[in-house]
Amino acid sequence: MTKIIKNQYLGVAKVDSLKIRIPLTSLIKYDESLEYHYLKVCEETGEIEKEFKDESKSYDIEGVPLKVGIAKRVRTGKTFEDYLYILINSKQVGQWYFKGLDLETVCIIWQRLIDLNIIEIEWMDFLYYSIPTDIDIKIDYELPMDEYKEMLNGCFKMTKPSNNRDVGCTTFKKKGNVGISWSVRETSKYLTSPYLKIYHKGLEMQYKSYEFYERHLSNYDLKDCFRIETTIKNRKHLRELNKSLKLGLKEYNLIELLRLMQEKNKHLAKSIVQKAVNSHLLPRKKSFEMFKDKKKMTPADSIMFSSLLGFIEDCGWTYLQVEKLLLSRIENESSKSLNKKKLFGFYQDIIKDNNYEIKTKKVESIFDSWGWF
Repeated sequence: MTKIIKNQYLGVAKVDSLKIRIPLTSLIKYDESLEYHYLKVCEETGEIEKEFKDESKSYDIEGVPLKVGIAKRVRTGKTFEDYLYILINSKQVGQWYFKGLDLETVCIIWQRLIDLNIIEIEWMDFLYYSIPTDIDIKIDYELPMDEYKEMLNGCFKMTKPSNNRDVGCTTFKKKGNVGISWSVRETSKYLTSPYLKIYHKGLEMQYKSYEFYERHLSNYDLKDCFRIETTIKNRKHLRELNKSLKLGLKEYNLIELLRLMQEKNKHLAKSIVQKAVNSHLLPRKKSFEMFKDKKKMTPADSIMFSSLLGFIEDCGWTYLQVEKLLLSRIENESSKSLNKKKLFGFYQDIIKDNNYEIKTKKVESIFDSWGWF
């Protein structure tokens, strides 16, 4: 019988992926064939302008691609330098995927870079000379699907109004995944509206990354696993976060970023996600003082509303569970439809008057974990 492994990193902020750039002068040697894979970068930021995955060379790490390319004459202050760019992600460490990228797992990737003759560089030089960019910070959680969908609905309703795609949200619901995202990865407004995404990790592994799951994570039960992640776009973005969140960074190199992921600094790592959440969502309220100014309800409506509120607040039920119970004994379809509409209306009023007061303790604790205030 297969032993089910518990994801021990639930609720912990980790680096999921990033690009690093290393000065060619800091390398002992590198794969000469990379000279045919030049990357075009932005002169001001050093960011890659064209699609990195298309322009770079691809290597294989146990079925997972590793992309590498070279950029010539990248501006660094008043001088120009040639860099090697590498796209690193958690899938490249296989069974330690949920651990994310830290000093231990990046050491594994560094050794594989050496073994594949992609680069030759001492471990400490690799850490100190590598400059991270395009950093995805993730936190994994577990929720049953009905509660997960209600959480997404609450986030949608609580999104700060905007018609700008660089600020507003996009929901997605398809066979391969269900979730919501804010802003876009290519946004120029990353300082005030960073890219943020919530998606279902179980569905992704089932439909998009099934071979990887079967090979490395088949002992994990991911049916209730979802992820929230945000992107630190570049060094300018990282500097702003360092200043506002007091992260303690000085050199902005790879070793400082990975030390930020250590247990003693976990609150600092999580604060990066918290800042992104609060940049996109309206403030939460912790009060259930509602309906004070509403017109007087009929006795029947009052009972319906009180039942809805009681099950949600005192029993920790989701709306879908309450709806199923309260409508279960109504046989007439027309009457059931009418009462269903009325019940949902009360539910929307609760959401509106409370800036989405969370309906279950599990979801409430997750929102607390995000630092959504």
